[in-house]
Amino acid sequence: MAMNAYCGVMPSQSRIIYHEEDKEQSLMLANTNEYPVIVQTWIDRGEGNPETASIPFISIPPIFRMELSDIKGVRIIYNKDKLPSDKESLFWFNIYEIPPEKKEFNSDNSVLITMNTQIKLFFRPKGMIITPEEAVKKITCKTKNKKIINCYNPSVIHLSVIKLMIITEDNKIKEITEGDLMLPPLSNKNFTTGYISGDIRKLTITYVNDYGDILDEAVNNDE
Repeated sequence: MAMNAYCGVMPSQSRIIYHEEDKEQSLMLANTNEYPVIVQTWIDRGEGNPETASIPFISIPPIFRMELSDIKGVRIIYNKDKLPSDKESLFWFNIYEIPPEKKEFNSDNSVLITMNTQIKLFFRPKGMIITPEEAVKKITCKTKNKKIINCYNPSVIHLSVIKLMIITEDNKIKEITEGDLMLPPLSNKNFTTGYISGDIRKLTITYVNDYGDILDEAVNNDE
């Protein structure tokens, strides 16, 4: 999402947790721009394309206008197409905003741009009750050649990692914050650290829970 003087259309939450038992989920959108916008919403797998096929969710309404300071609700409905029953599935909710024509906006000094904001939508099959706080405690990591850390997520949900922090025995600190840090369910993932001098004394994962809270957890690391 591009950053400018305005915040754009802001969602009421940073993620959507959709349980299979839910009839629908909803969220609120607030227009914090200094002008009205046309908003288009849809769900995809991260492509940012409303024409993406075979997505088992719809958003209602799909297109609408928001005036200055307007707040509107959007409903998300699962169409019951089959999804994996043994692990969580990840989708993305898109908020695409189109600004007005220049003549509608009374400022010669402003640059109006289109923006697409994406937030994660996690689909949890029936009976899946594990939380990120529980899942992160199951993570195990291994150092490879002092340049790579391989982490295994044995849980059935995704873990939204935003940082790995490494502290060595000689108290040197290295942080990994760039790239896709998401740990998918039942999967291994390599994180490139660059050369690590000395043994690792502590490895901490910073992650986001279901409520958008940012939390830290020290995880097991095998040299």
